[in-house]
Amino acid sequence: MKDFKSGNAIITTPDGMVLLHLRAEDDRISFPGHWSVPGGFPNPGETPYETTRRELREETGLDVEGLLPFEVIYHPDDDPRRRFFHAVVDVDPAELVLGEGQELRLVALAEAQSMKVPPAIKDYLRQLEGHLRIGKPRVWASIDRLHRRLSEHNGADGDFLAYQVLKVQEEAGEAAQALLGVRGANPYKGFSHTMDDLQGELCDVIAAAMVALRATTPDAASLLSEHVARWER
Repeated sequence: MKDFKSGNAIITTPDGMVLLHLRAEDDRISFPGHWSVPGGFPNPGETPYETTRRELREETGLDVEGLLPFEVIYHPDDDPRRRFFHAVVDVDPAELVLGEGQELRLVALAEAQSMKVPPAIKDYLRQLEGHLRIGKPRVWASIDRLHRRLSEHNGADGDFLAYQVLKVQEEAGEAAQALLGVRGANPYKGFSHTMDDLQGELCDVIAAAMVALRATTPDAASLLSEHVARWER
């Protein structure tokens, strides 16, 4: 786990609102009296995900398991050791519990740009708004929903993880058969598959593996990102 300074949660609603937290008027903290996103420093041994989920719960009363890493392009005046997560949550303002600071408020993403918000946070909200506007795929959000739906229909023995790992093996076999078919190497069928078929089978392998990984931890997205980063070294 790379060194990190804080975990921060950007919570938006399905209708495009963002949850902001009015910081205390205290000169001992950064940006006193500013609207920002919930977040804070880690406790010993915490991961960025664990810190962000705990801080969000402590500051707002929301316990959101499906927080996904939001990889910002860091503002030049910000600390790149800050980690950001995002989730779309159907927030009921009546259920928010102010844990610290002065106020919690849902505002339109565009409205936040005219509020007293730290420049870096304004920048990251613009980045997020752009992602949401163009409909950039939220793959891990889909995987999280798929995981929940499949786990609700778990087998009688309750061994969902074992089933998913075996599913990865099954899909990998289908992909191998498709590769043979694309190359005409299938001894019985010759050229039996197209490149589209192979690509579809590979997507099935990846999706099955992602669901299996999600079954081991709610922070599967961070785990995979860190593992892939090691491949680049």
